[in-house]
Amino acid sequence: MTFKVINKYLQENNRTFVAIRQENPYTAFDRVLIGNRVNESDEELIKEVIGQVTTEFNPADGVKKLQEDLHTQAQEYEVKLEQKDAKIAEVKAVADWAVLARVTDTENLLNPVLYKRGLELVELGQSGKTYQPQEIFTLEDVNHVEKYQEGRRVMVQVNEPFTYQGETLEQLEALEQNGKLGIWKWTEPKRENPSSDLDTQPVQ
Repeated sequence: MTFKVINKYLQENNRTFVAIRQENPYTAFDRVLIGNRVNESDEELIKEVIGQVTTEFNPADGVKKLQEDLHTQAQEYEVKLEQKDAKIAEVKAVADWAVLARVTDTENLLNPVLYKRGLELVELGQSGKTYQPQEIFTLEDVNHVEKYQEGRRVMVQVNEPFTYQGETLEQLEALEQNGKLGIWKWTEPKRENPSSDLDTQPVQ
């Protein structure tokens, strides 16, 4: 059977009217599809109309087809979800790398506000999660008192596979001494005494 779409238009309530015809033997089907379908191909619209007609004349086959369609849609959704998660992971990896590179650059200390903003982009340590070498997470330093809006977060860099079990910052410092972790805190720059502060006396 060769059907052709002879008419299609968008109705109220976001529904699409579709009329298809076949010349030999002459067959006509007019159906209303849910959603705005006017930009879809004729082939897809014909398939949808025939599927709706089949369901009306043979409910059992229609239910089977519906189940197959739902299964296909579920598989497609899972694939798209996996692709989305992969993209998110890629973006997170780049962001973490940028924060790691900048925070560990001790020769060029970060502005305290930028330090705070950077560590806010890194996830807080998740209890039970295993971090791989070079991955980072943050912890709140509950004992830290802000002076320059640097925040209270501390960056933890993992040097070998490590499962975080909710340890406090003090407990992790022992692992830092063993080289398993690196803990990076905001460091207040050393102030240099300007010449006006030198202990000098005017020449008599």
